[in-house]
Amino acid sequence: MLYAIPIWAITLAFVVWIAVCGELGFHLGSRIKASLGESPFGILQGAFFGLLALLLAFSFSLGLSRYDARRIEVVREANSIATTFLRTQLLDAKTAQLMRRDLRRYVDARIAFASAGVNDWIRTDAVRRSDSLQRQMWALAITQSASDKHSTMVPLFIAALNDTFDESGEEEDVLAAHIPDPVVIVLFVVIGFASILLGIGFGRTDHRGGFAIWFFAITLALVVAMILDLDRPQRGFIRVSLEPLQSLRQTLVEPSTPSAYR
Repeated sequence: MLYAIPIWAITLAFVVWIAVCGELGFHLGSRIKASLGESPFGILQGAFFGLLALLLAFSFSLGLSRYDARRIEVVREANSIATTFLRTQLLDAKTAQLMRRDLRRYVDARIAFASAGVNDWIRTDAVRRSDSLQRQMWALAITQSASDKHSTMVPLFIAALNDTFDESGEEEDVLAAHIPDPVVIVLFVVIGFASILLGIGFGRTDHRGGFAIWFFAITLALVVAMILDLDRPQRGFIRVSLEPLQSLRQTLVEPSTPSAYR
């Protein structure tokens, strides 16, 4: 649900939420300061802000791990396709030519899939093209294998082709994995409580602390935005590079052209 909302809208919502909660806390603190007396209110504030820091670190770790998984998977898929392309030399000339043609089209489909973002139409079309090309290439491989059942070379190509198909599934899985919405919702709630406590602290001293609260709101909202941006591979400022697949598409011309990405 949250993945469909623009990052700027979520950032703005966090800024407003923190500011409103801080203002609410200020008015609450002004009213109850007499009842609070000399209570160790700072301990409660410290506990809440410690919990907030822990939750932010946990969310950042989730977002970064998913970003790294997507980046690594793009490289692995590019390597797998490159290996399959090179192994087309193990097939007869006609089948190898058809297979190389389909692999070029397949790379285009995988690039379209990875760069689709939240555009469901482009993503669905890319998946359809990928699946169609997979069936087509598999049929060519099976035909080649049936025509030369004693070949020790064709199985090597089939193994590489099968790995390529597996990598497409892996990439679809890592692109679909996001920080769970409940984690973001809990973060939203905890930030609200922490802002209320911050406002109460200012209310006890009758000092509104407008600049401090807004500074806190903007800074914290930017941190949350960065965490969510890591979780959106092709939508925000922090994007997973598709250079391995794009560079691979440039090199799929001659079967002898080596390609390796690390």
